[in-house]
Amino acid sequence: MSKSSPPNNRNKRDGIGTLNEFSLHAEIIQHLAQKDDQLEAKLEGYFIDILRGNQIIEVQTTHLAKLRPKIRKLRTTHDFEIIYPIQAKKTIIKKAAGGEIVSKRLSPKKGKVEHLFDEMVHAPSLIEHNKVSLTVLLIEAEEIWQDDGKGSWRRKFWSISERHLSRIIESVHFSNNEDFLRLLPKSLPSPFTNKQLAEQLRIRGRLAGKITYTLRKMGILQIIGKKGNAHLFSTV
Repeated sequence: MSKSSPPNNRNKRDGIGTLNEFSLHAEIIQHLAQKDDQLEAKLEGYFIDILRGNQIIEVQTTHLAKLRPKIRKLRTTHDFEIIYPIQAKKTIIKKAAGGEIVSKRLSPKKGKVEHLFDEMVHAPSLIEHNKVSLTVLLIEAEEIWQDDGKGSWRRKFWSISERHLSRIIESVHFSNNEDFLRLLPKSLPSPFTNKQLAEQLRIRGRLAGKITYTLRKMGILQIIGKKGNAHLFSTV
């Protein structure tokens, strides 16, 4: 794990993040970019966020499973690193229809590394190839809500118009099964249930279930029995 500093504007180029993304996507690319990187390069019919020599760096803010065709096509010739940001701290800025700020507050929702499995559950084989790795960025971000009457009913019809990167708090890298095993608390009993995993990680039971399902599909965990109606899991 490593900590990082606030974003800067090095290598900022026109066109970054124009492929139907919030500014958050472009700002992360700008933060990660180095001097000789090619940004939004075209490679075998695909746009690549960052091409660094023989390395592909792809920032994916949602729907990790959509990367599978691109990874399958390019992993034989390039090292492929997926960057997945999770909002560990979020400030919600609400703007009226005219654009003026009407409120600013810190969201009570705090993302954790374990929320990676909300996406990985749909693509457990995403990094099974030895040339593919994944880095989770825990970030602080601003989310702009616009009073336009077009948003979700959960937000009382306010739309999310933008997301901006404030800073990168921490990065967590995954390149093999051992890296994923480190997410399991050392104090976790063996075998363990989803409920015990949820309690140890302080997450919801549903997310614990996604973790154990994904790790089973990856060949890291196995079901060895039951305790009442609950499955018992152990490492393979």
